[in-house]
Amino acid sequence: MSNVPMTLPELAISIQFRSYGHTSTYAQLDDGRLLHVSHHVYEHSEDGGLTWSENQLMKDINGDQVGSSETSLVKLSGHNEVGLCARVSETPQPSSPEGYALPPSCLAYFFWRSTDGGETWQPPVRMSPPGLSTAGYQDSMLRTSSGRIVVPVFISMGQSSGPDDCITPCSGRLVHNQFVSTAGHYFDPHYSCNYVLYSDDEGRSWQMNKDGALIILRDWNAIFSYSNEASMTEVKPGRLMMIMRNPLGRLFQAWSNDNGETWTRPQPTVLAAPTAPGQIRTLSNGHLLCVWNQQGPDEIRGGYNRTRVSSAISRDGGRVWEFFQNLQSIHETTRVEPGPIEPIRPEEISFPSGQPATERDPKYIQPHDGFFGTWSYPSVHVMKDRVLVALPYCLHKQHETEARPDRDVSEGGYVYPNGKVACQKFMVLPYKWFYGGKEPADNPFLREAYEPAKP
Repeated sequence: MSNVPMTLPELAISIQFRSYGHTSTYAQLDDGRLLHVSHHVYEHSEDGGLTWSENQLMKDINGDQVGSSETSLVKLSGHNEVGLCARVSETPQPSSPEGYALPPSCLAYFFWRSTDGGETWQPPVRMSPPGLSTAGYQDSMLRTSSGRIVVPVFISMGQSSGPDDCITPCSGRLVHNQFVSTAGHYFDPHYSCNYVLYSDDEGRSWQMNKDGALIILRDWNAIFSYSNEASMTEVKPGRLMMIMRNPLGRLFQAWSNDNGETWTRPQPTVLAAPTAPGQIRTLSNGHLLCVWNQQGPDEIRGGYNRTRVSSAISRDGGRVWEFFQNLQSIHETTRVEPGPIEPIRPEEISFPSGQPATERDPKYIQPHDGFFGTWSYPSVHVMKDRVLVALPYCLHKQHETEARPDRDVSEGGYVYPNGKVACQKFMVLPYKWFYGGKEPADNPFLREAYEPAKP
């Protein structure tokens, strides 16, 4: 089933085009209002995301700016009390005040607290340790049933040059006979791995998970793959599931059975994915929802990276995924089978002038003459009767001759100097949209499938 560019658009409660782009995060307050934060501004909705107040700049009581990139909100225990974490770039220092060495530049995570639904904020506390450059994924902080606050983050390290000191190439494809970028860190030379920060005192102090960084290990002592930009959810009390971005053609997962303190080694899921992150959520009925870029090996090699954002439902705690839908796509297909677990990169790449051209497989170097856009980095907020999805996207303005239902990017869109239009597609969807138009219900066969065979 497919209704390009979106499955079952007629079921949507609301579809809006907004100017917030990449970093959006949401929390529902005790008075029923919905709080939205993006970078340094906030706004409220009193009708479940259908309309919004004017946005306001956030500053703490000292007058300093609140928030930054990769913001994540969490509801705290107090009335209308919320917490916000974000990645902050620290000023490079040659050494610490205590005399030990620090890296030349460092990213860190900080946590702010508001007791009035985001209108005023306390000064931040540091979450990540000094000297450990830490980044993350927006809208990924979780409060578990025990009250613990948990957030997945990642370490990034290494030199910026590639093999043989080459400069990072550009990847893309020809669209209407013009080259456009479709890259997504496919040639990032840095190494990254995930770890977890958690707090048992409402964000006043933070600890790291006890069993070390989560590293994809493909061989006992030789083959490692990077992972980063993770999302997590509580499958049942104390049992957490994390999904993470990586370069191996599918989302990877890790599990914690002690509320985030220790984790399994990351393992592959059955969800095909490019080098892009996804969001995992638990619906009010206990089913899992995943929203992510779904791409198969041939699509990645052909330069169709991030040209489909899909959703899927698991009704058995993450073992089986069903009801594949497209939130936005240029492809008819709603379910893509993943390929072998191996690095997959676009074929159409080019190096800077003065460096030799690479050999490319002509099978994947084909022009594209239809509507083309890229969508990625979803933010997802679950309510009792609906799900909010914020989907940043880039359309190529020079190719706007194609008719499409989301043509009205003028409502808040940002036009880059290279002609790309950045905007955010914001969707308010009922639960049944994610079930292909069916009312949500358990699948009795899933329970029987894992029971011992009967004579």
